[in-house]
Amino acid sequence: MSRKSLLALSVVCLAVMAATAGCGSQARQYAQEARSSYITARAVLVGVAEFPAQMETLLRSGSIDSERENAEGLIEDTRELLPTASSAFRTVSENAGLLKEEGGEKYTPYAEKLLVLVSLNEEIINAYSEFIGLSNSVLQGLPYGDNPQDLMPTLNYMDTVIVRIQDLTAQLQQLEAEAEALYRALTE
Repeated sequence: MSRKSLLALSVVCLAVMAATAGCGSQARQYAQEARSSYITARAVLVGVAEFPAQMETLLRSGSIDSERENAEGLIEDTRELLPTASSAFRTVSENAGLLKEEGGEKYTPYAEKLLVLVSLNEEIINAYSEFIGLSNSVLQGLPYGDNPQDLMPTLNYMDTVIVRIQDLTAQLQQLEAEAEALYRALTE
C-alpha cells in the first residue's frame, strides 16, 4: 500500500472514530460543562430544600404573631430561589443538548441521563413551589383559634407533598449516582 493510500485510510479511520466516539471534538469539554452546571443547579436547589425544616422550626419557636414577619421573609426568600434554580437547570439542559449533538455515541448516554435528571429536578422544584404556596396559605389563614381542625386537611396535604418530594429525591439520588459513574467512565 502506498504512503498516500495509508495516509488517506488513516484520515478516514480517524474521522469515523471521531464521529462515533466524540474524539477530536469538544465533547469532553461539554461533558465537563454539563456536569459543572448540574452541580451548580443542585447547589441552588439545596437552599429550597431547606425550606420545610426552616419553616417548621420557625413556627414551633413561638407565637405565630411574633414569628409572622420572619416566616413571610423565609417564604419570600425561598420563592426567589425557585426561578434561579429553574434557570440553572435550563442551563444544564442546554449543555446536555450540546453534549448530545457533539459527543456521538460515546457521550449520548451521559447527556440523556442529565436530561432525565433535569426533568426530575423540575418535578422537585414544582413540588417545593406547591409546598411553599401551602405554607403561605397556612400562614395567611392563621390563627385557626376558632377551630384548629380546619387546618388539618391542609397540613395533611402538606405532608403528602413532602412525601412526594422525598420519593422524587430518592429517585434523584440513584440517577445522580448512575450519571456520575457514566461521567467518570468517560473522563478517565
